[in-house]
Amino acid sequence: MSSSKKPAKQSIKEKQREKLAKKEAFLRFKRQFLPLLLAVVLWITISTILHLPAFRMQVQDFFIRFTLNAAVGFGKLIFIPVESYAYPKITVAGYTMEVVMECTAYNFYIFVICLSLLSPVKWTQRLITLGIFLSAIFVINNFRFYTMGFIGNKYPDLFHDVHDYLWNILFGFLVFLIWLWRYRDVK
Repeated sequence: MSSSKKPAKQSIKEKQREKLAKKEAFLRFKRQFLPLLLAVVLWITISTILHLPAFRMQVQDFFIRFTLNAAVGFGKLIFIPVESYAYPKITVAGYTMEVVMECTAYNFYIFVICLSLLSPVKWTQRLITLGIFLSAIFVINNFRFYTMGFIGNKYPDLFHDVHDYLWNILFGFLVFLIWLWRYRDVK
């Protein structure tokens, strides 16, 4: 009789362990991905607010001017033939482009700020990651202008396809890779 009770006790303990393991897995999942979900919600909220008529023009002007000045200044620093003769135009290697709000990578800047600040790590880690994200987006967005200027100059038929698809995919992939790298050890 005692032998029949042992398996019953073991199965109860196994069920309890299994239930505890599932609970721990859910808590780990929640700890890792709840901040990501909150970052997405906050990013959507901020983006919506910035597009309200009361703010839209000032926000657009700020991001476009920042992007133009950054692309020209950074380009001159690394000897790229870049100029901005008239707002909001930029000329790279003789090819002139108009900078619109979507060219500024503002969505990526806002998203990585939200993602970094809401991450489940110490504040120093958050700030280091934020610095890495912002620097990477800044450099890559500037190189996007330079690359697109050279492509527009040599292969104007490819300009829109490369601009619309390649760069958006690259930015999204970059954000994902940095996020994985910085938060891979979150427990």
